[in-house]
Amino acid sequence: MTEPRSGVEPAATPAVGAWRELRSGVYVAVAEPESVNLGLIVGSQHTLLIDTGGSPAQGRALRASLTAVTDLPLTAVVVTHWHYDHAFGLAAFADILRIAHESVRFRLSSAEAAADTRRLRLDHRDLGQPNLEIAVATALDLGDRRVEIAHLGRGHTDGDLLVVVPDADVLFAGDLLESAGPPSFGPDSVPEEWPATLDAVIGLMTATTLAVPGHGEPVGREFVFEQRGRIAAQAARQHEQPPDRGLPLV
Repeated sequence: MTEPRSGVEPAATPAVGAWRELRSGVYVAVAEPESVNLGLIVGSQHTLLIDTGGSPAQGRALRASLTAVTDLPLTAVVVTHWHYDHAFGLAAFADILRIAHESVRFRLSSAEAAADTRRLRLDHRDLGQPNLEIAVATALDLGDRRVEIAHLGRGHTDGDLLVVVPDADVLFAGDLLESAGPPSFGPDSVPEEWPATLDAVIGLMTATTLAVPGHGEPVGREFVFEQRGRIAAQAARQHEQPPDRGLPLV
């Protein structure tokens, strides 16, 4: 788990920015102070939220913000991975389907998550949990729109999920991709497998696909190719280090 990007403790009432439409019925908002991209997919009957913010309070603010976009019911939320800035708002969605990789429940119950709650001045007992845990893939029908959710492999964490909106040619990659800065490596990252996971992501992209990273502006396939190469080089450098000498992570 990495330290907060801002270098300071998150605000008591973190903000959720305005929703902007990337493509028809596909929206992005930014949760501060960690500048996390949140996604909203709107179908003809239901909506799907991607990531929950960094605290139960931010999750509640996020849920309230959806009324500015649509009055259709929220049917589910997907957590792209377990890190606090993406998953600690789960408690605000206790009445709906909460989807995550099967590793997330353990991770949110871990000593690492408890340490994050103390640092953030939260109560670990207040964190929510997923109620639909997937190993490989699932899909949701939002009416006239199918959304696919898949674990393509390990990378930023052991439980990264990809959310694909085929008819809009948009995918949400969580922190498997970052355009606001270099990819974030942490103790729970799997750098030796991350490039292969990104190969699978690239395989789902066309020349017009928009990939929404966990932090930063949406990117295209060429950017993903380039970042995949940088991660592979980082993994190779770490592999070359003697076991008792760690390479500084970027």
